[in-house]
Amino acid sequence: MSVWAALFVLVVLIPVVSFLFIDQYKNTIRETKNYERGLKMVPMKIHLPPPSDDIEGGSRDERDVVDEALSQAQTMYNIIYSTATKGFKTKLYGQRHISFEIVASDGLIHYYAVVPAVITETVKQAIEAAYPAARLEEIEMKNIFSQQGGSHGVIGGEFTLKKDYIYPISTYEDSKRDASRALLDALSRASRGDGMAVQFMFRPASEDWTQKSIQKVDAMRKNKKTDGTVALDIMEALWKPPQERPKDKPEFKNLTSLEESEIEAIERKIRYPGYETLVRVAISSSTSSRSQALLQSVIAAFSMFDSPTYNGFKFNMTNNIDDLVTSYIFRFFPQNFKSNILNSVELSTMFHLPSRTSIPTEKVQRQRIKQVDGPTELMDEGLLLGVNEFRGVKKQIRLGENDRRRHVYIIGQTGMGKSKLLENLAYQDIMDGRGFAFIDPHGDSAEELIGMIPKERIDDVIYFNPSDIKNPIGFNMFEATTPEEMDFVISETNSMLKSLYDPGNTGIVGPRMENIVRNAAILLMSDPDGGTFMDIPKVLVDAEFAKSKIKYLKNQRAIDFWTKEWPASQRSNDAGEVVSWVVSKWAPFESGLINNILGQKTSGFNIREVMDGQKILIVNLSKGLMGEQAAKLLGMVFVMKFQAAAMSRADTPESERKDFCLYVDEFQNFATNSFESILSEARKYRLNLILANQFMTQLTDTIKSAITGNVPTKIVGRIGIDDAENLQRAFTPTFTAEDLTKLPNYNAVATILVGGIPSAPFTMALLPPIGRSNQQLRDALKRYSSSKYGRPKAIVEAELKERLRVKTALSASPPASGVSSEQGGQPASTINEQISALNSRPLENTAPQSRSIQPQTPKSSGAGNQSIDRPSFIGQNPALGGSQGPANVQSPQNNVIKSPPQSVDDSFLDGWLRKREELREQEARATTATKTSTPEVINRQTKSASPARSEPFRAQTPLTPKSNDNSGRFDVNSRDNSEEVIFKIR
Repeated sequence: MSVWAALFVLVVLIPVVSFLFIDQYKNTIRETKNYERGLKMVPMKIHLPPPSDDIEGGSRDERDVVDEALSQAQTMYNIIYSTATKGFKTKLYGQRHISFEIVASDGLIHYYAVVPAVITETVKQAIEAAYPAARLEEIEMKNIFSQQGGSHGVIGGEFTLKKDYIYPISTYEDSKRDASRALLDALSRASRGDGMAVQFMFRPASEDWTQKSIQKVDAMRKNKKTDGTVALDIMEALWKPPQERPKDKPEFKNLTSLEESEIEAIERKIRYPGYETLVRVAISSSTSSRSQALLQSVIAAFSMFDSPTYNGFKFNMTNNIDDLVTSYIFRFFPQNFKSNILNSVELSTMFHLPSRTSIPTEKVQRQRIKQVDGPTELMDEGLLLGVNEFRGVKKQIRLGENDRRRHVYIIGQTGMGKSKLLENLAYQDIMDGRGFAFIDPHGDSAEELIGMIPKERIDDVIYFNPSDIKNPIGFNMFEATTPEEMDFVISETNSMLKSLYDPGNTGIVGPRMENIVRNAAILLMSDPDGGTFMDIPKVLVDAEFAKSKIKYLKNQRAIDFWTKEWPASQRSNDAGEVVSWVVSKWAPFESGLINNILGQKTSGFNIREVMDGQKILIVNLSKGLMGEQAAKLLGMVFVMKFQAAAMSRADTPESERKDFCLYVDEFQNFATNSFESILSEARKYRLNLILANQFMTQLTDTIKSAITGNVPTKIVGRIGIDDAENLQRAFTPTFTAEDLTKLPNYNAVATILVGGIPSAPFTMALLPPIGRSNQQLRDALKRYSSSKYGRPKAIVEAELKERLRVKTALSASPPASGVSSEQGGQPASTINEQISALNSRPLENTAPQSRSIQPQTPKSSGAGNQSIDRPSFIGQNPALGGSQGPANVQSPQNNVIKSPPQSVDDSFLDGWLRKREELREQEARATTATKTSTPEVINRQTKSASPARSEPFRAQTPLTPKSNDNSGRFDVNSRDNSEEVIFKIR
């Protein structure tokens, strides 16, 4: 008997002991695996979709909106369920788990996904499928535990189900509301120094998790017990006599409504994928009482998931703080923890990405704009605009050369990076050897760019800075040779005045003023000696000055105006008021700063040559240095001149026209009809515009239409709601008006041309500055450009004073041929000799009070033909673009700017000018007395004659020092050694 008993014990004990041993071994290796898996999990921050990506509510019932929004999360959980694995390892180690977390730290609420490395891509796919605008970023998790409170301030625990997992909790399908709002409200109570975290850890449940629910439903329908029924039936059969045993119950029973509802709830739960779930809470604060208060708010929030009839959560406080912290950091999820199983609907109710209606606080960080993929077919070469990033993949966005000819429009509020974007684009043109002009109304970008010029392009640079009062660069907007050019200049002049004084077309600049300005401009430009914009007031107020130019008119309409209409109008009662009204419009420009620029008859450079020669023209129109009106006028003049130069390229085959880019920042300041014309017509002339401004409301309707219709490449930063509504048509349905108003700085929404085809809208990050400006190089190049293209202020002002003096002698009766009637009858040839002698006379310093006249570099009216030294600073410093030796610098003997400033007495200079004027008047009388008195311009080098109208009247050109002559003598007849011109009487 003892043998059999022993054998029985062995038979029973061996399996039990083996089972216990295997179970213990399994638990040990699972715990080890838990540590390993915790170390291999990848934390990713979920950047929440922007508000514009929320489901539109409109007039819909809020419950329907919530139902639709939370059903998105079900898609995510259904995809994640596909990560479930089978096999021996799965039975041994269990399924891999995922942790979705909501963390409050530093006063903000963040969403995270902590995922096993091997299934990272699957989880990303699941989240992005449910929330296409969400963006995941791998990061290092922040430490939520307060150093001030230490372990005493840490508290936490786990939520488990109150009843068997077969019973569901309350879901959004039941309540039609977003219960997670209460949880966010609880987390928002955390202030700086507090840390709160809720971990929703889950893994796919085994396939047999539904069997228990099915058995329960079957037992309820058949009126059977389910818990321990087999053991109870055996005991009952052994101890109760047959007569005391209950009679067989019917196979089915009539169910009450509550039982029917319970069965329906259980069956509804098992329709969806199930997940073993563990919810862990960790809270840290400076004090234990503070942590307790924060924990109670979280516990109260979880009561929103309780179903009064079925299931809910209870909180189990953790007493061992070290275990809590370790489990939180490593995301421990015991494999034998199988008592909490939730389906995808229940998980969606508890954790999903919130919408605007479910966020009770501004502490929840959301993306300002969603990321949208850029064009799939991109140019390998071209202008680099920025970088498109979509789901971790970055690609450069480039604009091809042909696409660039269709122009670029950049809009965005201040601070979004427009100016830096323009600088980056211009810097690329500098390094690629392309020509461009950069008009900057602020001056900062102009200062930056001038310091980025490499040594190879130093000779290409023209720096136009009106605030350089020592050497103003001439810029005559009335330089026109053909009737067509004159008409264009006159039309643009009136447009500029209207933009300055009557942008709203209220009639301030009306037909009468336009007519006066038109005829005054014709009168000035008809004179072979030329005229300037600044001469118009002189024409209107000085009858003798105007009369001296009428003889050059060829336009009969203008002749009638000045000989009939204008004299008649001066006899009216309001004649003085009309003239004063017109002349007053020039008052803001009569300061020496602008007058010395626009008042010069010959420009310091030629715009057409700048374009054809691929030069770099940087225009600093800082409104703070020169005033807003003056800056606007100069900017509009530049735009007008560029359009005229572009149209003049009609004489060149299109294939030979070189691309030239005009950058204009805050272009609304200079917007006239020229922009509309350039946008629609200048492409074939290879003038490419890149325009930037802050608001479309700053533009006229015609220019708005031109931009929307003729500029397919648009880069839009953060803008106002009015502009967003105007532009959203170009970006819908991908982006809404709200998207365009919430862009962060240095980010943009763009649509570009790719091979002539407009792309779909996409997001783009702007580049940081790619060029570095050198202060020393900047200063040296500014001096270099000023000396090369500018003229000394004293000479310019003396010329203006001389030119605008009233020439009463010109109105006298013509003398005999070749003779001056009132001055002794000197022949014209003798007068010419006296002028030449006067020109060669040295100017001596005879007075203690004198002014300094900087010697002027010889130059022509064009750009780039000057023979001038670079600053020695540039030639000697390789770091700033120069060479090691003097290879790039002319010898001292040929240095045309080496002479020191000449000091000239004011009274002597005025007397010298008056004497020269007297001799010229005598020459004029002798000339008018001669029937064949038409002047011809003779080139001394070629000895060939050309019509006088084709070149400015050189006898009255600005005084400049003769080349390589330190004596201080000035040559009236020459501004350029290469092309000296004089007048010769036929």
